[in-house]
Amino acid sequence: MRWKKKDLNMFFQSKEYIDTLCVPLIPLDLQTESEATKLADQYTSLQIISDELERNYTGRIMLSPAYTYIRSTNYENESAMLNKWTSMFSNDHFNHIFLLTYDVNWKKHERMLDSNLIWLTATSIDDYQSDQTKKWINEQVIQISELIRSYW
Repeated sequence: MRWKKKDLNMFFQSKEYIDTLCVPLIPLDLQTESEATKLADQYTSLQIISDELERNYTGRIMLSPAYTYIRSTNYENESAMLNKWTSMFSNDHFNHIFLLTYDVNWKKHERMLDSNLIWLTATSIDDYQSDQTKKWINEQVIQISELIRSYW
């Protein structure tokens, strides 16, 4: 389920079955073109992975809107903001909240988070339609799925 009117209507009708929330963490940085394009590429691949994960577990997982932040942020302060943000979602709705990110800086501050962090290693993708890319995305989804299922 996604943050869409139709899905939210369905969520409120059957929320006792939907116990897991996935939150993509998206950094922004426009300091250099190379960094901005790298982060935009990571955003695209993380969105595809998140969409596939949600599709595989429709009725069990809710995919939240992405949590977007400035890359040069103070991660301690941002952790507090992110905890507020996810606590608004949890409010007796979700037993499990997973944060999906390529940003290794979150790993350094993981102990401050109230949710489970899933850090993915980034790769540069030139062609999202290639068989190699589709295979890589599928492998990522399988690994994340196994991790999430271990919490259920």
